Amino acid sequence: MKRVSWVGYLLIGLLLFAGRAGQSLADTATVLPKGRASTFVEGKYYFDFGKKFDNHGNTVDIADNYNSDLNSTVFPGLAQLETFFGMPPGSASLGSSDIEYTFGGSEVISLFSYGLTDRLTLGVRIPYYWRKNDVKARLDTSKATVGKNAALNILAPLSVPGTVPLTTKDTQNLIGRGLDINGDGQIDVPGYGYDPIKSWSGKGIADMEVGGKYQYFKSDTWRLAFTGAVRLPTGEVDDPDNLADIGIGDGAYALLFQTQNDYVGIKHLLLNATFRYDYYFPNSLTLRVPNSVHQPLTLNEEHVRRKIGDKFEIEVSGVYDFFDAFSFSLLYKYAYKFKNQVSGHKGFNYESLEDETNMQEHAGTASLLYSTFPSYLAKTFPIPMVAALSYRNRFAGTNLLKSNYLSLTLAVYF
Repeated sequence: MKRVSWVGYLLIGLLLFAGRAGQSLADTATVLPKGRASTFVEGKYYFDFGKKFDNHGNTVDIADNYNSDLNSTVFPGLAQLETFFGMPPGSASLGSSDIEYTFGGSEVISLFSYGLTDRLTLGVRIPYYWRKNDVKARLDTSKATVGKNAALNILAPLSVPGTVPLTTKDTQNLIGRGLDINGDGQIDVPGYGYDPIKSWSGKGIADMEVGGKYQYFKSDTWRLAFTGAVRLPTGEVDDPDNLADIGIGDGAYALLFQTQNDYVGIKHLLLNATFRYDYYFPNSLTLRVPNSVHQPLTLNEEHVRRKIGDKFEIEVSGVYDFFDAFSFSLLYKYAYKFKNQVSGHKGFNYESLEDETNMQEHAGTASLLYSTFPSYLAKTFPIPMVAALSYRNRFAGTNLLKSNYLSLTLAVYF
């Protein structure tokens, strides 16, 4: 079997590792020759999913924190109603929220690289995301004890004549602009100012990255390189007044440090170990500050100071050439992110924005690659390029989404 040339490995490395979220350059130790360039475009399709890993690694619904008994812990004003009507503390309930989120979307990631010297390659990574959230939201009033009374124009126990349970629309109004009980156009119960919880979709450029990779060692069996890059906050962040949207950017600058380590001493096989560390600079932004991470509704809003927790990753992978033009790759990734740090000046419970922001991830990727390099070197094909079909499975973790995707990538060397 003819061994794929180092140029083929270069494109294989670019193809397999450059398109992953959170990195700027190809994650093998290969660099481009001086004056050479490469480009690739990767398209990712996410299978629709409605689950996430919680703080203990259990699989729960994405909207888990939004499903609860709508009592006085969620709407503190109900405690006054309990006192006024002589109800037992904690017994006033509007019913239970029943919310289901189903996330989905796709991504197109472009990477452009140029060999400044035979040891140093510069690159820019431009991601474009499509995100969607299909929402089902309803109010279950089967166990409600409180409703609206149009005659009295107040919320009242259901035992009071003329009191009827709230509708789903009433509850949406209650967390939004407020509740008009008697329909006269005046707000009788102030709301929280949130947008309606409904299906959402968005798109745009995510956080771009620019950087360079320096190959500091190369032999017949080893290639070692270091990558330094900057992540730019070009993506739109999460809207604090929308409980259903999905942010596509972090809103903060970050420095990215990576080491790539390739072993090529086995025929037809490339082994790689990559280590990364992402350092986030502090930033400021406007956020809602709830009393608890499990009680997201709040009127507390402030322009706070935030430091996103630093993140490190370890990836190990292997690429095996089983035909002249075909290769197969397996990759495992472990990631850990530290807690965010949030501070402000209004005395709110800022720990609620820090809790459950630490993260762990275990993911595997399998890829099938086709390269035209053997035929290009044999002068039977005019363009040197590589195509790959990959499947990524995030199979375990804490405090992150349980997502899987298929990706198709095309890389070209020139």
